[in-house]
Amino acid sequence: MRLKRGFTLLEVAEHIGVKEATVQRYESGSIKTIKHEIICKLADLFQCDPCYLMGWSANINTDGMIGSTITNSAVVQGNNATTLIVRNGGIYKREISDQAVELLRIFEALNVKEQTELLSFAFKLEEKVKGN
Repeated sequence: MRLKRGFTLLEVAEHIGVKEATVQRYESGSIKTIKHEIICKLADLFQCDPCYLMGWSANINTDGMIGSTITNSAVVQGNNATTLIVRNGGIYKREISDQAVELLRIFEALNVKEQTELLSFAFKLEEKVKGN
């Protein structure tokens, strides 16, 4: 996003209040834990969804370049299931549970900070489950 938006490492570093080398380490992935406030500052600077920056979403959000929708597949497939349709150069359909639909409803009702916190919790839970 930094290159796409035309920012230098120094400009980004100054905006978020860190050293240029720290921004480079964020980009390279060598820093694994980034403070919530830094993610929000970066999203603000790049005019994108914080979830997109973290790789948790394909939805850039602010310019509508990539998006996703949830539709009732009674319209799409003629049954009572729910289908998640993600557009990213094509269409991918996957049946999802009622619980997943409820989680998505809750997620969509949250503000960006709360969405980021929920995703962070979900990733920690996923790591815990994988570790067992």
